[in-house]
Amino acid sequence: MGQRGLQSNQRSGILICGSYGLGNTGDEAILKAILREARAAAGGEELTVLSRNPAETTARHGVAALHMFDLPGILRVMGRVRLYINGGGSLIQDATSRRSLLYYLFTLRAARWRGCKVLMYGCGIGPVTRPGDVTLVRRVLNGCVDAITLREDASLAELARFGVDKPEIVLAADPVLSLQPAPEEETDALMTQLGLDPRGAYLGVCLRTWKGFEDKVPVIAGAVRCAWEKYGLAPVFLSINHISDGDAADQVRAHLEGVPSCVLRQPLSSELMLGLTSRMHAVISMRLHGLIFAAGQGVPLVGITYDPKVSGFLSYMGQELYEDLDGLTAQRLREMLDQAMALRASREELHAAVARLRRLEQNNSDVLRRLLARESGPEVAP
Repeated sequence: MGQRGLQSNQRSGILICGSYGLGNTGDEAILKAILREARAAAGGEELTVLSRNPAETTARHGVAALHMFDLPGILRVMGRVRLYINGGGSLIQDATSRRSLLYYLFTLRAARWRGCKVLMYGCGIGPVTRPGDVTLVRRVLNGCVDAITLREDASLAELARFGVDKPEIVLAADPVLSLQPAPEEETDALMTQLGLDPRGAYLGVCLRTWKGFEDKVPVIAGAVRCAWEKYGLAPVFLSINHISDGDAADQVRAHLEGVPSCVLRQPLSSELMLGLTSRMHAVISMRLHGLIFAAGQGVPLVGITYDPKVSGFLSYMGQELYEDLDGLTAQRLREMLDQAMALRASREELHAAVARLRRLEQNNSDVLRRLLARESGPEVAP
């Protein structure tokens, strides 16, 4: 793979890798949060991001970007930067794709081999189910990673199960919780553009297609109709992934004759998505970052869990209004919606939970700063 790279006193810059450039507002919000903290910690040093759409990433975030499969370019950059960040989201898992797990583990090993310090930032861990993958994760993380900050305690348990104990491991929270919404007037303008009354009453709905989703479309549509008839909440379908989530929204809307609704299909900045979410009276979400956006703005939320990362976040914040997609019933979803609306009248508990998570989120940037301040470790991974 080439030379090991420059000595530590010649290095400058940070390379950041994650699931970026794929049209997912949650992942782009993670990147925005990491970039903000990295700029504050590293001053004027150059930041480079690995992305599936480098031109879009550069335009959106104002950073240098490489395609995530440009391996020669990646190795060259790793040879000169002083820190590699494997950042945000559930990257270390083999449920969605084993190939992606192997890719991210490769980049961790390559970064250490090229002489970088290595930080996993605000991560979710797992599930990793194959015994061989568990062994590989343990070897790479123990051998190549300096520090890991985690977004919830379920990931801490997963690392313990894997036998990962060599890096510094710190419990934190999702980096997105550090972001602020767009100014009120910008959110008002967006809602007007979408045909929404900025002072109207709305239910945010964040859905995605998944195995078993089609069977639950009537159940979800029934709860959305109930929100309109009982509480006067018009549904606004918030597409976290603007490329794919509209299809799930359209399946539910087909059952909502007579109920006014809106589907957000365009990409939004993190700030505008937070601003729009803040105007919802409650949110029903399958998407993890739909829930995180809502929680950060103090909006009562109901989770439909298709992945352990969703239930893990909700449990971490002390929120019990969630149900597995497979076991979801019309009665249970309506009951949870009623409870969420009751929380809206008295949100002290929700605000306290979010304040606790925001204090924990500070651990992400604290570890980043400490790692940058340390003397460089070994140039070569074990």
